[in-house]
Amino acid sequence: MEEWNALRDQPRYSSQVGSGSSGSKRSHESDACGSNSVGSSARPMGREAAKKKGKKKNKETLEVVEKEWTEFKQLREKELEQMEKMTLMRQEANKVEKMKLYLQLSSDDHPDDLKKKMLEKLAQELFDD
Repeated sequence: MEEWNALRDQPRYSSQVGSGSSGSKRSHESDACGSNSVGSSARPMGREAAKKKGKKKNKETLEVVEKEWTEFKQLREKELEQMEKMTLMRQEANKVEKMKLYLQLSSDDHPDDLKKKMLEKLAQELFDD
């Protein structure tokens, strides 16, 4: 009973308290729209207005997404350029190391078989490109 006492003063239930229950849907609707209703609510948005609003919102969202996508692509291109530069630098460093090793092996007056094979392989990698 306490719950009903808390709810009966709210506009939703106040129109039904005094009216007799006829079971008809129309009688409840007329009570809700009559003098018992508290304040007038704003009219709901029409179908066409809702469509326009939705399209405008979609267009704005699409513009934001396209802008963010463009920024993402630019950042990604910069990252790829940096990665390519790093790769080239590593390749150059490897080539320098191979060149040092080649010079060290070629300066040996009496290389063994393993050193000869390594020297041939380095010569192919360095000079046959």
